[in-house]
Amino acid sequence: MKAINVSRVSTEEQKEAGNSLPAQIERINKYCERKGFTVEDKDILSFDESAYKEKRDDFDSKIIARIEEIIKKEKVAVCFDKVDRLARNVFDKRVAYLYQLALEGKIELHFVSDNQIISDKLSATEKSGFSMSLVMASYYSNAISDNVKRAFEQKRRNGEWTGPVRLGYLNVSLNEENRTRKTIIIDPDRGHLITEMFDLYATGNYSLETIRKEM
Repeated sequence: MKAINVSRVSTEEQKEAGNSLPAQIERINKYCERKGFTVEDKDILSFDESAYKEKRDDFDSKIIARIEEIIKKEKVAVCFDKVDRLARNVFDKRVAYLYQLALEGKIELHFVSDNQIISDKLSATEKSGFSMSLVMASYYSNAISDNVKRAFEQKRRNGEWTGPVRLGYLNVSLNEENRTRKTIIIDPDRGHLITEMFDLYATGNYSLETIRKEM
């Protein structure tokens, strides 16, 4: 059977860890070899994109388009490392679409590390297991989001800035070995622009638009 090797990362941390694109590609390729699947070079598809967002251009243009091209002629095994490499949103329309194609016998979904196969021979237990995997993937993303929000709330309570700095300021690391700890300093090259803008506005002779043009 023809197979597609699909690998995805969404953060810099994943790129550097065991979940990196090369690591995923290698695991899936070895799996396909054991299964006797044929994977052409053009069907090794990898991308850097969040599986939680609704808009996933790379997935639609690379994966869905390639699957639809192949199933016009033959059945194809679509292989991921884990369920969360497919989606972390249980309401993702792509999950429903691929799931339906699998139940119709047009494709098979293989999740290598999760040891799950979704096909037209799916049992009730396997269906439930797949649903639970999607729920857990979604919970993981939501939990991370909640943790980040709590961390930002605490930073704001401490008087720390939590977003990108504005014109006239720079983010600098407090410790080069721990880049997550940063502070804000005045930009030595453009900081004077902020002072000038306030001085111009204080004269009463400039609107925000004329100040923008002046700068």
